[in-house]
Amino acid sequence: MVIPPWIQEVLERFDSKTEPHNEVDIAQSLSGERAKHGHLSTEEWKAFLSEHSVFFFMESREGTSAWGTYFAPMVEWTQGETTFRNPDIAQLDAETITYWGERAAAITNPVMKARYADAAWDFAKVIANSKPNYECALMAIDGYVEATNRHFYTMEIEAVQWLVRALHLARSVGDLHRVKKVVDEMFDFYQMSLDPGHAGVWTFLFDNLYEEKKLISTSQEAKIISDLEAMLARLTVVGEPNEFDPYGAQAAAERLVQHYKKQNDKANVERVMKAYGGAFVTMAEMANPMLAMSWLQPVIERYEQEGMKNEAEELRLLQIKKSENIASDMKHYSVGVNVTKKDYDDLARSLIVEGGLSTTLGNVAAHFIPRVDQAKAMVQEIKKVAPLLSIIPITVVDRTGRPVAKVGTDGDAEGRLFRQLAQMVGFSQAFLSYVIETVIAGFQPGADDILAVLYRSPLFLESRRSILRDGLAAYLSKDHLNGIHVLVPQIEEMLRTLLALMGIPPHKSVPRHPGITDVKNMNDALGDPRVQEVLTENLWRYLTVLYIDRRGMNLRNDLAHGLVSAEAFNQPTADLVFHSLLALSLMQKQETTSQE
Repeated sequence: MVIPPWIQEVLERFDSKTEPHNEVDIAQSLSGERAKHGHLSTEEWKAFLSEHSVFFFMESREGTSAWGTYFAPMVEWTQGETTFRNPDIAQLDAETITYWGERAAAITNPVMKARYADAAWDFAKVIANSKPNYECALMAIDGYVEATNRHFYTMEIEAVQWLVRALHLARSVGDLHRVKKVVDEMFDFYQMSLDPGHAGVWTFLFDNLYEEKKLISTSQEAKIISDLEAMLARLTVVGEPNEFDPYGAQAAAERLVQHYKKQNDKANVERVMKAYGGAFVTMAEMANPMLAMSWLQPVIERYEQEGMKNEAEELRLLQIKKSENIASDMKHYSVGVNVTKKDYDDLARSLIVEGGLSTTLGNVAAHFIPRVDQAKAMVQEIKKVAPLLSIIPITVVDRTGRPVAKVGTDGDAEGRLFRQLAQMVGFSQAFLSYVIETVIAGFQPGADDILAVLYRSPLFLESRRSILRDGLAAYLSKDHLNGIHVLVPQIEEMLRTLLALMGIPPHKSVPRHPGITDVKNMNDALGDPRVQEVLTENLWRYLTVLYIDRRGMNLRNDLAHGLVSAEAFNQPTADLVFHSLLALSLMQKQETTSQE
């Protein structure tokens, strides 16, 4: 491969460097020089790609590279059905692998030597379909160790990366001499960089060498543990503002917990857990309510995982105390939507059939059941137009700031879908209330008039008519507290009726109580795949979001546990409950006829 003089000049400049630099510095210098040279010939372009790519690859976590290699593209994006990568090994060939190996042997700069050699080793199979060159692995190991020893790293974490990779390579080729050489360098570097602010440094020996009996001695392992203990102590001292760091303390504590668990030392497990938890408590006590809640919740969960129930309860009490003024701490954000009264009136006119209460209520029921296909399409659209929103996890909190649900990144498809459905229900809420108000004003129905419509569905049992009449009467008189409390349990009973009509037992066994049964609740009914099929996906997901899913309104569960605030017994909530009754009334029994 012929290397143009302008590329050679950049490479020679870095080859003679003695001050700290990294691989990306080299790639950026090559890019800057490339911009001065306009159109390149095929040979020049190939040379540039070979040199720029090798220094622009980034290290990847195991199994995350698009190519199944240690090195990965620095940038990756999708446009339509095509994925673009930079660098892209599709632009490189076998000649490039050979060239990188030759460059590794000829270069003196250890940063460059390690990268050339490691790339030639790592990509031999996927680019050239050839067996990796053993000598390249050795050159990479030696380069990484020398670069660390000569302090060529710009940040300590770069040296950690180099040494961890060197250890992996040395072990993979079975070079015991180099394994020992790398381990010795790891300890030397670690000892020199033992700073509370460099958590990625003082944890890497534990993460890579702990319990590796063939690599380290008993005394070396003991030192790793004692250093973690010392770091935990330093990071939890409140009087040291430059060292106090609850997150760093957690990093030390989690590793110590792992160690003490192997020793079956429960007392020390609890001690280190309390140490890092106490640091978060100190920070939370001085913080605003929202921050305090977010800091304390993970500690509570860890305490519970370790069986520290009393400590977890103490922190929950602190959460409650901190949440007393949380409403004043919350900020409200809104986005305006231009909707006119004509929009409301047009929708009402399209659903109302003059003189036909039954048809009108059926139209209202069907129209306001959110469509799952639209919700899925909106989730996908958000991923395209606002990708950042899709990768940020969402924590759903109640009115006191208590975390009640979590929606993951775009990999949590169900969570994102339910959250989108909940937002769709919220957006259509104003339209639903306006249409219902218009229908009631126009038809002026009594409770019995509405019951006549509802009872066309077999889900509404005659034995429940009087209860439903009272609930509807309360709803029509705007007694929302009583209306909601009466109607929601009856909706749960209707779902049990559906189970019975389908030939599914509406009862279940009580765990640890042989021979005793209990009625199935709304969670049981809506979670049954057979019920989901009969209700249709639109309806069962709507009822789930409205009544039993923490990512939605969760009305049934909150009502059952007394968690609904007085302010929530309002017209919008009552209208949703009424609408769900209308939606269930759409369920009709199929008549089958036999032919002789």
